[in-house]
Amino acid sequence: MQVLASDSAELSQEFGITVGRWTQYTTTGDLPFGAMWCVVPPGSHSNIDQHPDRELFIVIQGSGEVQVPGGSARPAPAGTAVLMDAQEPHILINRSEDQPLVALSLYWMPEERADGDAR
Repeated sequence: MQVLASDSAELSQEFGITVGRWTQYTTTGDLPFGAMWCVVPPGSHSNIDQHPDRELFIVIQGSGEVQVPGGSARPAPAGTAVLMDAQEPHILINRSEDQPLVALSLYWMPEERADGDAR
């Protein structure tokens, strides 16, 4: 068993926020997904992000919102999971004035079905 904690991760600046990619954990082996801790400072937000991967955000600490450009922000308190489709642009928002928003991001390339649609 391994315990991977966001508060002990090595973090760097990406996407306008602080992230800790799980590639830093050399003992996890070959995972079937990419993963990273995302820390959004109080009163801040990520840059708009869009990529070919599907992405699952799980809010671990704090309370935030996820917004697609042109759409309304959806609440995402601690314990919430948000699934983003491939190529869906999105922004993580932390409206708290004093608490960071910490989320776990899991991402993977979508599979193609026999009819050519991605899932």
